[in-house]
Amino acid sequence: MTSVMAKPQPQSITPAEQADLERRVTKAKALLILDHPFFGNIASKRAYVYTYDVPTAAIDAKGTIYLNPAWCFPLTVKNLIFLIAHECMHYMLAHSIRRQHRKPVPWNIAGDKVINDILIDAGVGDFIDGGQHEVDARFSAAEKLYDEDEGGDGGDVGGIGADIGDPVDENGNALDESQIHELETQAQIETIQAAKAAKMVGKLPANIERMIDEMVNVPTPWHEILERYMQGKIKDDISWNRPNRRFIGNNIYLPSADYTPRTGHVVVGVDTSGSIGQRELDEFNGHVDKIIESCNPEKVTVIYCDSRVNHVDEFEPDDYPVRLHPHGGGGTSFKPVFDYVDDNDIDPEVVVYLTDGCGDQNEFTTHHDTVWLTTHSTQFNWGTVIKFEGEA
Repeated sequence: MTSVMAKPQPQSITPAEQADLERRVTKAKALLILDHPFFGNIASKRAYVYTYDVPTAAIDAKGTIYLNPAWCFPLTVKNLIFLIAHECMHYMLAHSIRRQHRKPVPWNIAGDKVINDILIDAGVGDFIDGGQHEVDARFSAAEKLYDEDEGGDGGDVGGIGADIGDPVDENGNALDESQIHELETQAQIETIQAAKAAKMVGKLPANIERMIDEMVNVPTPWHEILERYMQGKIKDDISWNRPNRRFIGNNIYLPSADYTPRTGHVVVGVDTSGSIGQRELDEFNGHVDKIIESCNPEKVTVIYCDSRVNHVDEFEPDDYPVRLHPHGGGGTSFKPVFDYVDDNDIDPEVVVYLTDGCGDQNEFTTHHDTVWLTTHSTQFNWGTVIKFEGEA
């Protein structure tokens, strides 16, 4: 199931003991729903697999819980309540997906510290002896508590053990970006719904409420907002055929790559007054290339401007990806970009302007659909404003 898990334990339990364990697990889930509905709501939606292929208990990226019968059998009902809630929290906090480049064992330890302190503070079941616990860890993220030297390379991390499954599908293949995003979204939706249900009956722990607030109010990355905006410009009924212009100069007419533009002409304005440096340009460029790839504009015109237009680059589909380089470094004025657009009879689908927002934007206006991607000021009387938050 996952490379994190240790080798299966050899011991087993009898069919009668197995039946007794399953009865107690069912009781534990029922008590979670009654006494701790936030956790109970999540637990009730999980699939449970009894298997000796995990050393203790585990949960995979999709939220399936695995229980080793021999290890679980000695646990009390209150221990099982704690155990089930613990595994559910790994799912809700997307610990499998968030691990990324980190070592499995210390990552598991960091996640356990956060979860166990949450459960102990909320009075959920009985803590399992030998488990990881750090006072006030509930106020931290696993990323903050992660110590790559903790736990060594072994699988014995104490208590419940190495219980975070790898982000893989049922065949052991790594999940792609779209699958990961779908799982993150599903876990977030379930978590928010569970919190609402628990709050309605007055049984939502304060620390869980804080966690949900942070989850709900997390800012959307600027490039995702811009991408959604640009994808809204896609037209499915546009198609055109033209020769590959790289060979036209030699009087050779060859078909271009199979390309169907889905958005019109896009103008990118770049503030080169000195407020936008190469770091911002590189980050902007990387995300804009992805947007261009998904939206397929028929042309991209990049206009570099400080107090006047300093340089213009034009890119057609055969020239993609777009490459940005600063030109200029004087004062600041945004109007020359729009004058250039009008003077050259450009009819853009949208103008995307990268700037710090400190200019003459409120001293003029235009009929062109405009997105201000600003690193600083958001004081714009017109256009769509997106705050550019640089990556660390």
